[in-house]
Amino acid sequence: MDQGDAPLQVEKLNIRSVNRLADLLKIPAEKLLRIAPVYSPFEHVRRPRPFQRKPLSQARRIDNPTEDLRWIQKRINRRLLAPICFPEHIMGAVRNRGVFDNAERHHGASLLVTLDVKQCFPSITNKHIYAVWHDLLGCIPPVASLLTRLTTVDRHLPQGAATSPLLANLFIWKIDEPIREACQRLGLTYSTWIDDLAFSGEHARDVIQIAIATLRANGLRVSRKKKRIMGPRDPKVITGTRLGAQGIRAPREKLSRIRSGIHKFEAGMVTDERAEMYIKGLIGQLRFIHHLCPKDAARHAGALRTALRSRFLSESDREFLSDLEKPKRVQRKVG
Repeated sequence: MDQGDAPLQVEKLNIRSVNRLADLLKIPAEKLLRIAPVYSPFEHVRRPRPFQRKPLSQARRIDNPTEDLRWIQKRINRRLLAPICFPEHIMGAVRNRGVFDNAERHHGASLLVTLDVKQCFPSITNKHIYAVWHDLLGCIPPVASLLTRLTTVDRHLPQGAATSPLLANLFIWKIDEPIREACQRLGLTYSTWIDDLAFSGEHARDVIQIAIATLRANGLRVSRKKKRIMGPRDPKVITGTRLGAQGIRAPREKLSRIRSGIHKFEAGMVTDERAEMYIKGLIGQLRFIHHLCPKDAARHAGALRTALRSRFLSESDREFLSDLEKPKRVQRKVG
């Protein structure tokens, strides 16, 4: 529907020499050529919140670049990738775009379909990334090879590298023309959040097989378990938000977790040793909810202040809760 609002072609970097790359990054060419792409991988298990309901997902491997390599990757991300003018449908990891903006694109749709790319980073190979640097961004082969070496590990896109999210965006942008064309033809709204694809509109179901086939043809698979088709009567959830009748809301599950967390604290089910971390978790959740919908957050502010009685609250947290209870705040309007 609105895919035509965005650029169809990437503005190429056209880096024609390693010396030019070094100049753009403000890193000596000898250091770029000499740096070893070394990683110290580890298994990361997200720490459970005290009010967590769902079981935690399996441990995720973090490739963890060494300090020098991490610094270079951040420089590549900041100076080469972040300034790229991404089309409006690419939301994740792009400057000045967030989950609210992603949800806003699909608000009001009667049908929403979301797909998740399974093992996205490990499935994007060094050949894919070389094609991004060379074909899509116009770097000459020696430069594309060097940038590929600096931004991949064991022949795939690394988890934990600053460059990986935007390179994943670029790769999917490079291959998703059949998906964009189908959305244009069917009058659908399309957006991506790194490895999450969303489609909304009356004929959103019709693009599912096109998307799966396009991704599969380029080495990516869709997680069948995470495929969701949300019709007129279904709650519509996308990237941690809920598409409410009047605007973007917090998911009911997240609101329920806040209520449960407050109740457990009031009931004395939280030990003194855990209390400070527990409260930080509750405040953090409430801040996120406030970003989505101040009205949803305000409903829980009074109960949380009463339960905590200012224990472990910083000045900024006290002001945040106090402001939430004031009736002047209104929800951001959806355009």
